[in-house]
Amino acid sequence: MENFFCAEHSRQSGVDIIGSASEHQIYVAIECPPPWASYDLESSGIPDNLRELADEIDEEYDRFQTRFLLIYNERLKQDNLTILIFRKQSGLSTGYVKQEFHLADIQDVAPLVKQYVMGEATDALPIDNPTKDILICTHGSRDRCCSRFGNPIYHQALKIVEERSLDRIRVWQASHIGGHRMAPTAVTFPDARYYGYLTPESLRSILTQTGLDWIAQQYRGCGRLPWAAQILERELIVTYGWQWFDYRIEGRVLEHNEDESINQVEIVADTPKGDRHRYTATILLDKSKTVYLKGSCNSETASLVEQYRVEALTDCCVPV
Repeated sequence: MENFFCAEHSRQSGVDIIGSASEHQIYVAIECPPPWASYDLESSGIPDNLRELADEIDEEYDRFQTRFLLIYNERLKQDNLTILIFRKQSGLSTGYVKQEFHLADIQDVAPLVKQYVMGEATDALPIDNPTKDILICTHGSRDRCCSRFGNPIYHQALKIVEERSLDRIRVWQASHIGGHRMAPTAVTFPDARYYGYLTPESLRSILTQTGLDWIAQQYRGCGRLPWAAQILERELIVTYGWQWFDYRIEGRVLEHNEDESINQVEIVADTPKGDRHRYTATILLDKSKTVYLKGSCNSETASLVEQYRVEALTDCCVPV
């Protein structure tokens, strides 16, 4: 088992990873240097008040829909620690709303996060820092694939950002973002788009928005969309290329059958020119492509991984 890497096995199987992006209303990313415990908030650098708050919020996930992450980049280290909070916007949007805070003491994180997540007025003032943030999972204590494959990609990203002087992009190593078997994995903000099986070539493409020939194999989906709508969105990215990322979008599942093997989905998109399109499609379970894979390196048994295909895609221009 020590020589088994779930991401290698998954990649070799040819399984499609679209539709696997996580959906959360709020992300709270806390600067904290590794090493991290398997459960990141059990790490030695996390105070009791923050751990207890996270447990309280997680117990009522349906109410708060909040995901905690730890992030770090030695090159961005400063006297104060950085807290990034991303909140999903309602309606058409190009991404989450970011609020960034710089705090002197990690003990102050819990009161701030509690105020924010529970809708109370916050005492701290946010920092205006309109960067794009890319979080690359390097959480090896959670799954060894995240370290084995995530760390090289993280350092490659740092190199690309430095060589190309991409001063509007920050790269962070991050704790578990989901999808060990898709390592190396990353999520970008503010657009909340997830990627897996990253290579130096696809990483450079994401950072510079050039080339998209890899998208069908390495795009997991947009966390602002329901999983079935994520599958439709990939088809639209293939059609429109990088310009799609500038569109304001909103997606939903119109209807589905009991086992969700048939899903009618819709994505509405506004272009920068002011045009509005309504895309609909049927997302169908493709039983011929069903596979069984281990979800992590330490899994004892393989789990069913279902595959879907897009049919009956329509595009209708609608009034704004």
